[in-house]
Amino acid sequence: MKLIEVVNFELKVADEILLNKPFRKLWHQDRSDKKEKFYQQMAYVYHMIDPRSGYIYITDEELRKKAIIEQEGLQADFKPSDLLLEAMEIYKKQTTTMSQKLLRSSINGANKVSEFLDRVDLYAEDDKGRPKYQVSAITQALKNVEGIVTSLQNLQKKVDQELEDKGKARGAQELTIGDVDY
Repeated sequence: MKLIEVVNFELKVADEILLNKPFRKLWHQDRSDKKEKFYQQMAYVYHMIDPRSGYIYITDEELRKKAIIEQEGLQADFKPSDLLLEAMEIYKKQTTTMSQKLLRSSINGANKVSEFLDRVDLYAEDDKGRPKYQVSAITQALKNVEGIVTSLQNLQKKVDQELEDKGKARGAQELTIGDVDY
């Protein structure tokens, strides 16, 4: 089982997440019956870090944070506490795999290709009056876009599968009382 996931448009947090001290402290800090603040913080963690989040394509963390705050109903002045940041680091370590790192790097590269294609000016000239960009280079880049998209989709599927496998391994383990820090 995954630590945080979205099922039927509802955020689900695995009980085992409370085995991690920062998450447990966040849980206990929220004294409300429904733990609304805790779940808002978990939604923030999920959207900022989890590779399954719909915001993961926003590679600039400040822009991702802003989008999450605006679109997920968090208060405009929301700022993660030091405890939440600590919890996020733990979540990142527990969900980051080599495939995920490669996926993020690939998304960064694809964003740069996209930005290049958005900004390229076929009429731009160098200091000698020659075309700065060759039309053939641009058309070749456009032909490669489908392959880039397919590769990203395939890598995303592998990351999802890897996270699923990692969740199963965690679920099969048994914790002893000595493993839990109260």
